[in-house]
Amino acid sequence: MKKINLLTMALLALGAQNAIAQADNDDTNVDQHELQVQVQEVALLDIWDASLATPADVGVIAFDMADATTVGANAEAGLYDFTALEYTDLWLNYTSVVSAAEPTRNISVRFNGGSFPGGVQLVITPEESNVENADNGTPGTIDSANPIKLGANDIVTGTAQNIVTQIESVYTGDEAFGVKLKYTLEQFGSFSNYIAGSYSTQVVYTLSDI
Repeated sequence: MKKINLLTMALLALGAQNAIAQADNDDTNVDQHELQVQVQEVALLDIWDASLATPADVGVIAFDMADATTVGANAEAGLYDFTALEYTDLWLNYTSVVSAAEPTRNISVRFNGGSFPGGVQLVITPEESNVENADNGTPGTIDSANPIKLGANDIVTGTAQNIVTQIESVYTGDEAFGVKLKYTLEQFGSFSNYIAGSYSTQVVYTLSDI
């Protein structure tokens, strides 16, 4: 019985080898195989502060309003000029890979929590946009003539405003590439709403995701 079983196994193995040989017996000078590539959507954003002595990702930006009354034309009774203060050389760096279903993205900005003085607005102007290399894609659309303006009421509403639109697949380059921002202040409404104090809020930028 044992010899019969061994003979049966040998015959089965030989048959399998013959079947494989016959199936692979049609080679030519051409062959092929399938290649799969999975491309995921990407939405990454950071803010680079090139104005620092040692440039780095942005930290705390502070406006000392004493400078609005003690420098230049403001060192005079009867004057108060918010435009005496500005913060420049901030850069939005981002990477975007879009889908066919949603071929563009936006970057929005808003206040989040905390407090902000009345009678004044933060003005965020997208001054320019670029990418490190032309083949990196295009950085989207900005409108320097119509800057974003955020005030105390925007903390209450949480309203976000688009500062960059029509972003397709692109990687801007790191550091001083992407969209350059300038922060200034301007009076908004009655100066009687402008009250001394210490105020702090978060300025939140969001690259729209999937």
